Amino acid sequence: MRPALVRKREYPNNITFPRALRDAIPDHELSMGRVLKLATVDAQAAHTVQMGRRVQIKLHVCETGKLEGEFDVWIDIESEAAKAFANLVTEAATQADRLKPVDAWAQPN
Repeated sequence: MRPALVRKREYPNNITFPRALRDAIPDHELSMGRVLKLATVDAQAAHTVQMGRRVQIKLHVCETGKLEGEFDVWIDIESEAAKAFANLVTEAATQADRLKPVDAWAQPN
């Protein structure tokens, strides 16, 4: 009897936007895009034979301004990438806690 072949499939780290957001994004060149308010964040672990160990993060976002709507934006990344991302965000948050405030709207000298 032959041993089963183990084939590692490569599944990229990705972000999935719902189709409903397609029409909400301005298409003129000078636009800064669509600003959405982050309402909630949730995460879950996954481990499958096909995709390996992954972390799935759901960003629940809401329209701002004149438009209305709520959308789920999904981030699906390998567990090692999730750990690196968490460390990066933690380090940035620690640095932000140490910064002195500046006037973001002040004109440079």
